[in-house]
Amino acid sequence: MLLTGPYRPFWAYVRSLRSNTVALNSAYTIGSYVSLAVLQGLQFFLLARALGSHEFGIVASVVAITSAFVPFCSLGLGNVAIMHLTRGQARADESLGNGLAVTTFTAAVGIALSLLVGWTFLNEPGVLGIVLLFAVSEILLNKCVDIAAHVFLGLERQLVAVFFYNFQMFLRTGCAVVLYLGWTHQTAFAWAQLHLAAGVLTTIVVLFVSVRLLGRPRTRFASAIADIRKGVFFSILFSAKSVHTDVDKIVLARLASASTAGTYTAAFRLVSLTCLPITAILFSLQARIFRRGREGGLTGTVDALRQLLHIGAAYCLLLAVAIYMAAPAVPSLLGESYRLTVDILRWLCLLPFFVVVQLMGSAALSGADAQPRVSLLHALTAALALLLNLLLVPFLGWRGAVIAAYGAQGFLIAGLVYTIMTRVQAERKANQ
Repeated sequence: MLLTGPYRPFWAYVRSLRSNTVALNSAYTIGSYVSLAVLQGLQFFLLARALGSHEFGIVASVVAITSAFVPFCSLGLGNVAIMHLTRGQARADESLGNGLAVTTFTAAVGIALSLLVGWTFLNEPGVLGIVLLFAVSEILLNKCVDIAAHVFLGLERQLVAVFFYNFQMFLRTGCAVVLYLGWTHQTAFAWAQLHLAAGVLTTIVVLFVSVRLLGRPRTRFASAIADIRKGVFFSILFSAKSVHTDVDKIVLARLASASTAGTYTAAFRLVSLTCLPITAILFSLQARIFRRGREGGLTGTVDALRQLLHIGAAYCLLLAVAIYMAAPAVPSLLGESYRLTVDILRWLCLLPFFVVVQLMGSAALSGADAQPRVSLLHALTAALALLLNLLLVPFLGWRGAVIAAYGAQGFLIAGLVYTIMTRVQAERKANQ
């Protein structure tokens, strides 16, 4: 009965989607981000409740440090793999082997630098042990998983990459449940141990699956060096993104207190979670954006993202109202130690709009092989964010961190828009 009458067009549409690779990959990616958002939200809730604002603030400041070095440990070879594989310019087993080899070598440097920064900026007792555990988990193990996932994304086998990311988040959320139920000490150090255990198990499973599907990873020195020359700009880009996103947590932990950093991070994480729907769609379009950039340059990538930009901007403005209205409910969910989060959330309610606009601009330029310019803009933004936080936080506390976040994002958007406008005009003149 459902296959006849008024339902026939619907089922015909469903059958057409099943034969459409692009639609299926987009559906897998968006579905993955939905499940990741749910798991991240649950993990955040469990950790915030179990650790309290002080211990949660320690975790946030440590993760902010390690996150800055994560992109450098692969030197951007994951993104280069997507670019080359989508364009038919590389082998999957070689992309995987090169990525893992470079990641293993550079992760040691990243871990050492994380310990140095942690020793310099954080003064909590026992914090170096926490930095070491998170550095191994995030910089080495998490990046190995990410490299493998990027290879499958380049092959447009999104379902495998979706499995990798969701399996990892599922294990981490399970560890957060263990912490929340009190089966171990509810401290930042205990969470660092659980986080590392989840990372070890995830990496073992991911490498096993990758070898079964792609064969034994192969490393070729010449192609690895060539990929590094392109990938380093992706590394600078993503590391700079991490710095201008997370430097406020480090400065707050150093110049204010771990509790203030914890409440600020809770608000920031809640705001960031609301951006996931747009981020999911943008991520699913990544391979297509690289193809459009090769075919039509920057004009092609801008056209590919134009409609999503309009939808994302409208979504974020509506979201700002929702965040402002719902903010008072947060202490009842996370605990009374997070009461300050209400005011911080309201100050941050417009941040998703800034984030979505700069993500679109960065994606458009990167898809058109303008990574050097994008990397430069993000690096300048990171430096500006650090400077503003150091100047404002000692006098204004968390309000200074919020002002710095808006100021840095505004500077980045202005730079991206100016770059896009000038380059599009140049392309049009060249095509006349």
